[in-house]
Amino acid sequence: MAKTQCSNCGASLPTETPKCPECGSLQSSRPKIIIGAAGVLIAALAIVLGAIYVIAKDEPANPAGSTTEIRP
Repeated sequence: MAKTQCSNCGASLPTETPKCPECGSLQSSRPKIIIGAAGVLIAALAIVLGAIYVIAKDEPANPAGSTTEIRP
């Protein structure tokens, strides 16, 4: 069985133990949740930046602005 340390007193305890037998501190998987949320945020940011890059790249350059006049 994998061992971990208590986040409060540093005692060695099994990974799945919800409460430290030494100090009684509740053990949580908060770091795993934070890492997962950060990964999702980074992935979403990469998608948004990629979409902005594709849209900006496909738009033709118009040095005259949006007021180009076409005469027959």
